[in-house]
Amino acid sequence: MNKDINIIYVEKANDFIGFNIDKNGVTVYAPQSFRKEDKYKSDLIALLKSISLAKTKEIEKNKKGLDKSNNIWPVESYLWIVRDYLENGFYYNREKTYSNSNSGKIDWKKTLKQVPIFSNGNIIYDKLVTSKMAASNDLVAEIYKLCLKHSVLKIGWLYNFDFNIEAQQFVSISEMVSIIKKEIDNTFDDVKRMRFNHMLKIINSSEGSKVDSNTFTYGIENYYYVFETMIDMLFDGLEEKKKKKYNPNGYWQLNNQEETKASSLRPDTILKREGKTYIIDSKMYQFGATHKIEDLPETQSLQKQITYGDYVSKIDNTSEVRNAFILPYDKRKEFNDNVSIIKYHDGDLAYIGEAHVDWRKEESKTDYDRIYAYLIDFNYLLRNYKRADYDLIKELCDSIEDKIESNNSKVNQ
Repeated sequence: MNKDINIIYVEKANDFIGFNIDKNGVTVYAPQSFRKEDKYKSDLIALLKSISLAKTKEIEKNKKGLDKSNNIWPVESYLWIVRDYLENGFYYNREKTYSNSNSGKIDWKKTLKQVPIFSNGNIIYDKLVTSKMAASNDLVAEIYKLCLKHSVLKIGWLYNFDFNIEAQQFVSISEMVSIIKKEIDNTFDDVKRMRFNHMLKIINSSEGSKVDSNTFTYGIENYYYVFETMIDMLFDGLEEKKKKKYNPNGYWQLNNQEETKASSLRPDTILKREGKTYIIDSKMYQFGATHKIEDLPETQSLQKQITYGDYVSKIDNTSEVRNAFILPYDKRKEFNDNVSIIKYHDGDLAYIGEAHVDWRKEESKTDYDRIYAYLIDFNYLLRNYKRADYDLIKELCDSIEDKIESNNSKVNQ
């Protein structure tokens, strides 16, 4: 299935990032820092899969056609069904049929129940009952074809699957779900159970009331949450339960009422290394593409990081706290001559400078009053976020420590 692919680079961080697929081709709405390389389809697959990270945020909605819901495209299930078809052909519910013929396997239990012929003291069974497995072209087989067709339409263009599946939807989605669940309950075959479970995921993720639609829109607004989650995973951030204690809270005390929590602030990533705490704020800002100062974090973001630093320092009773911003960029694009960057890890990470505020007293300033800003190659992040990158983590931490040491030595001169 060779569809034309058109990539549109999105300028605003809160605009739609995702895919629109129809009979004319595929339109990909990608961040400006996404890089199209020779084998770019693997990166598009990673971009597609990354959208599912947003399902953990209750206020965020994935866009699916005209219907906005939290359903996620089960890409792994699409791939499983397609590979199953390529290896085994169409799936059919196979039934054991019996007949009085010489073809097939003799079923002696049923044969011996027949009336035999007695001849010259011999017992002869002239009507052998044989059995063989025959394909039953039933609803389950048709649902399988629908799931296969659905999978090919959605991801076939990424894998160059060049085949057409003819299938029709005869029953509603709820009926299909019920049918497949019964099949799961009635089989002890592990492969069949796996097949049926993948089919269920595909059916449940379909748009509206139709599985056989030919037009799909899938993506997310405010991709910043996905970026934040990928950074947290790549840099081995504390899990949510442990990180929660570092959430600063505000409170209201109204007259004649009990104190009530206003809300909590939530740091993106808390990284613990060698007795030090690194507070990382992930910003899906466009500086990496535009190189403009106005596309860097604003003053309110600086204040928030310093507040986090104050709170972590208080909770852990330590001064060993650091602050950092991480923004996306394309390491292959050259920066303007007036912007100097220091690259690490083959350019996958780059240091661009630091930020501070003017209302903190000089004598009471801490190491976390300076927020160090880094860029990360977006394609590298897409390809590697599922595992913590300890080499990259070391380079980031070492770089921050070098900057702190340099700043402190200037103050002490």
